[in-house]
Amino acid sequence: MADIPLSTKIAQTLAEEIIRSDFQPGDRLAQDHIAKRFECSHVPVREALGQLVTMELAEAVPRRGVRVVKLSSDDLRDIRDMRLALEPFAVSLAASRVTPAQLSEIDDLRLSCDRAQDAVSWERANRDFHLAILRPCGRKRLLKTAENLQNLSAWHFHVKWSQGWRRKSDPDHLAITLAMKKGDGATASAVLKRHLSRG
Repeated sequence: MADIPLSTKIAQTLAEEIIRSDFQPGDRLAQDHIAKRFECSHVPVREALGQLVTMELAEAVPRRGVRVVKLSSDDLRDIRDMRLALEPFAVSLAASRVTPAQLSEIDDLRLSCDRAQDAVSWERANRDFHLAILRPCGRKRLLKTAENLQNLSAWHFHVKWSQGWRRKSDPDHLAITLAMKKGDGATASAVLKRHLSRG
């Protein structure tokens, strides 16, 4: 496997920090500071910031640099509606194509969610689970869009809900996993739609 480019490593690190609310909405992502932190030139930093903008976790503001995204109530409604449109469709496809290895990964992630001891661990496992159940659909553009939307949903969780998080098992995760094991895309899709509607 080829090494991950430095710009992508920087983008992935900053993305997780933004999602966890280590940065606040509107915070400036200063190239000088980031380059010093990662001991690199400005070139991979600029590329990383561009990736964050593409992921919609940051925005380029004229004369103010690249800043952490601010999401309005309309933005959050759109994110929810787009996930409701895309993800049930994707999981219906995925259920008919999922491999035993992928099912094993999905079940492991489900259990990781149930066993998580803190909000950060749960959210990371939850995000991984929700992407894993879609991945077998094989639709690259759809998956990339879904991943970006899930990242934004995760960011909102950390901003608004992480302090009130309580450990519990998720029966919807189990129902989706069991439906996928049976190749039952209709049930997996229906459960996921209900699950996402709760958010």
